[in-house]
Amino acid sequence: MESPKIEPLLKLFVCEFITGGGLCAEALPASLVKEGALMRDALLADLIELDGYEIVMTHDARLAASPLVKSSLQVDNNFEVSFKNMLTQVDLVWLIAPESNGTLLKLSEMCYEADVIFLGCEFDATLIGTSKSLACEALQEAKILTIPTITGDDFVLDEEFTVAQSIQALNHSRWIAKPEDGTGCEGIKIFDDLQKLMVWLKQDDRYLNYIIQPFQQGITASLSMLCRAGKGWLLSCNKQNISLNADTFNLTGITVNGMQTYWQRFETLARKIAKMLPDAAGYIGVDVIVDVENDKIYVVEINPRLTTSYVGLREAIGHNPAKIILESIKDSQFTMPALQRNMVEISL
Repeated sequence: MESPKIEPLLKLFVCEFITGGGLCAEALPASLVKEGALMRDALLADLIELDGYEIVMTHDARLAASPLVKSSLQVDNNFEVSFKNMLTQVDLVWLIAPESNGTLLKLSEMCYEADVIFLGCEFDATLIGTSKSLACEALQEAKILTIPTITGDDFVLDEEFTVAQSIQALNHSRWIAKPEDGTGCEGIKIFDDLQKLMVWLKQDDRYLNYIIQPFQQGITASLSMLCRAGKGWLLSCNKQNISLNADTFNLTGITVNGMQTYWQRFETLARKIAKMLPDAAGYIGVDVIVDVENDKIYVVEINPRLTTSYVGLREAIGHNPAKIILESIKDSQFTMPALQRNMVEISL
């Protein structure tokens, strides 16, 4: 009697950019390392439970490899060479990388060109998620409420502030400057004077890589969702705990499912965003501001990758989220299981 044929394990490369060596030529910011390690280890714990995968990683030489994997390549210089080398040895890639400096888009393109299954969004969705001005245009075209956006170029050219003043007439008195491809609260500054904002933007030619938006009051929140071929499913409604220190912002924690009273409206938003991004696949995070006073929800930005909310997702929904994400990508007949709506605190 023949022994049963044992299928070889698929080799899955999990790459979390910050802890994986992406900043090997720079100083490692402790806050980014903490967030990156939390996301990495939450994802690894979920993937380890699944059959059929051998998980491999890279890690920054200044950091210990995750104790959850047996195989991790140490990166002490030239991350891109190590990344390309790993792509030649694996079957699938799960990438967690920041949008800043075009990192997510560049690494995603390397995956598209390699002979691997990429567990993430395709080019258009990634490009829109990377560019705040493109995201604003796409949202407006899809008739999804978003915050008016002026590119740094247009702002500096408009010396009379005619566009800004027309927006200001809508009762906005403060302004936000954001990097065009920034991640989270990184690089965001708040101003209460248009002239001061102009001076700041002209310094070091910042206007070339910044967008300007009126400051919108409200509850900072996010939704975690799945996408596949224009369909969207809501995973959780999250409250973001953001503090304002002088003129900069800090994310101090997240309450996963802390915005449950908005579940139905967030679910409608998730479906609209998925329809807007037909080549988005798997998990994406969407940042929103809930204007309670005027009963409006503004979409602020789209993150075509895992977000920090993933850390509390398993406990929040009562399922292995990695399993659900993989099924949503692989199964054309995917249906979302019944989810629990537990509240989970993540401290950063």
